Amino acid sequence: MVQLMEIPRLGFRPPAGYAFDIEVFPAHGWLERVPPEHFRYPSRLDFHQLILVTQGRFGHTVDFQLEITPTGSLLAMRPGQVQRFEANKPWDGWVVIFRPESFQAADAVGSQRVGISVDDMPVQLALEKTSFEPIRQALVQMHQDAKLAGQMQLVSALERAQLQALLIRLQLASEQQQPAPAVDSSLARHFRKYRQAVEQRFHAWHQIAAYAQALGMSEKTLSRATQEVAGLSAKAYLSKRIALEAKRMLAYTSWPIAQVADKLGFDEPTNFIKFFRREAGHAPSEFRKQHRG
Repeated sequence: MVQLMEIPRLGFRPPAGYAFDIEVFPAHGWLERVPPEHFRYPSRLDFHQLILVTQGRFGHTVDFQLEITPTGSLLAMRPGQVQRFEANKPWDGWVVIFRPESFQAADAVGSQRVGISVDDMPVQLALEKTSFEPIRQALVQMHQDAKLAGQMQLVSALERAQLQALLIRLQLASEQQQPAPAVDSSLARHFRKYRQAVEQRFHAWHQIAAYAQALGMSEKTLSRATQEVAGLSAKAYLSKRIALEAKRMLAYTSWPIAQVADKLGFDEPTNFIKFFRREAGHAPSEFRKQHRG
């Protein structure tokens, strides 16, 4: 594996002349629009990406977890995750990419408010036959509708409405397979705010008190919300997130361990080494050696 000084970031880059922040395109055209390095080296997404496999099998590593996605399955990736493509036999399907701001986590549907969190979707979802075909048809329709003539604002609104409907279908399909446990709505909101804050601040804030103060809640409430939704204490959730970023840097960059420690907000490399050994079960140097094949 080639060691990089930075993990390449992939921004939302639709074809020239494409004006919307949601794009749906057939997978067989992927090779024609991206360089070979896209499939050869690890990269970090700055957008949401859904891949529906309609033929063959698709191999994809998402943050060190290999996902073999067969026909009838959907792979969902979030901004910030690191992906690496595996050697694959021929496959086909549909790819959806959209900016985070193109979808509101809670939007109005009729007179009710429906909470849909894209970040809560499983990485891989095996679709039942009754769910697969409507979802495939929805992607085909979105692809066609993006070419409609007319006011750009109207077409954009149509694409956003269809994306919302698509994500609702996916959430329903996921809950049919694994019903979500009942969680107090206020605790769920507290956790989502904490998760967002962690993503923004984990490089610098390693103490739960800082997050609780910034979010205007007690540490007890924060820990209760995190335990209820994620099954972890707030401290364990934060440590797990820091360790994941450390793994990404160790495996996919050539930064010295002291530099990795500094980028993650540790005052001393020895403190980082102790932290990483506790969280990952290996010294940073051992983890790096294991993932340099």
